[in-house]
This record gives sequence, structure tokens and C-alpha cells, in this order.
Amino acid sequence: MATRMTPEQRRLFILDTAMDVISEEGYKGLSLRELARRCGMSAPGLMHHFPDMPTLLLALLHHRDTIDRARLQDLLDEQGQNLRAILDVVVDYNARHPRRAQLYAMVQAEALDPAHPAHAYFDGRNSLYALSLREYTGTDVPAELLHVLPAVLDGLQVHWLMDPENFDLRTQWAFVADTLFARYPATTGD
Repeated sequence: MATRMTPEQRRLFILDTAMDVISEEGYKGLSLRELARRCGMSAPGLMHHFPDMPTLLLALLHHRDTIDRARLQDLLDEQGQNLRAILDVVVDYNARHPRRAQLYAMVQAEALDPAHPAHAYFDGRNSLYALSLREYTGTDVPAELLHVLPAVLDGLQVHWLMDPENFDLRTQWAFVADTLFARYPATTGD
């Protein structure tokens, strides 16, 4: 007999299953009906937790952030705490998880619409990003750099996702980062 899940356990189970679907089939392979089937639930049962796809996608972004933060923290503890090393780890992590990066990029594009449920998530993302970088490095990262880094990283990631065979994310990041961080040596520990 299966153990009954609490509502929070059920939500996490649904989110983990959705991440598995995205890992196997990509963002476009995800539908509420198929997700309900894979979770052993009815569509109305799943919709009790996530009433529509935009709500599910926003929850997936938060869930992805929670998982990625824990995984990245372990990697960051091994790398030292300068900004360049931290971002090298982040780029490498994303390169190893293309389907997760694709989810982020697709929802980010859809969230350009102010009515999209994830609009506020992405709108506040840069502030969270700045806070995280200051927390990891223990230093004040120049504001100019904090504005440019998300744009650079997101832009490189989109180009890589569009043409993964011909666009080496790590190499392109290294080129841009070498140029960018030459102007901010204090952020690299030099």
C-alpha cells in the first residue's frame, strides 16, 4: 500500500516529476495532462496543486532555484569565493544541464508580458542575483558589473541553446569574462 503524501510532499513530487519530463523531453514535452499521468493522478487532481501551466512553470523556476542553489553551493565551496570563479562554476553547471537552462530561457521570454505569472520573478531576479553574488564573494560587486553580468550570461546562454553544436558556452564565456574582468581585477582575487 502506498504511503499517503502531505500536500507539500505531493507538490514536490509533481515538481520533481516535471523536472524529469523536462530533462528527458525538453520544455515543450511538458503538458498538464501528461504530467498528471506520470504522477499517477487525474488532471483535476494535479490542477488542484497547479491550476494552469504558467503557475506550474513559475513553481518549477523556484524549485529549480532551490535545487541548483544547494548543488552550486557545494561546487562553490570547492572553488574559492572570487566572482570570476563563482561565475565560471555557474556557467559550467548550466552547460551540464541544458534542459534546465532551456526551461529558464523559455519562461523568461514568455514572462516579458507583464501579465505573465513569472514576470515579477524575473523582474526581481537581478536584485536577488546581486544579493547572492555579494553573499558568496563577501564583497561589494560594482553596480555596473551587476547590471551587465545577467545580460551577458543570459545572452550567451540563449545563443548556446539555439545552436549547441556550434556555440561552445564555456569558451565564449571565458572570452567575454577575460575581457570584462580585466576592468575589475578586484573581483577575481588578483
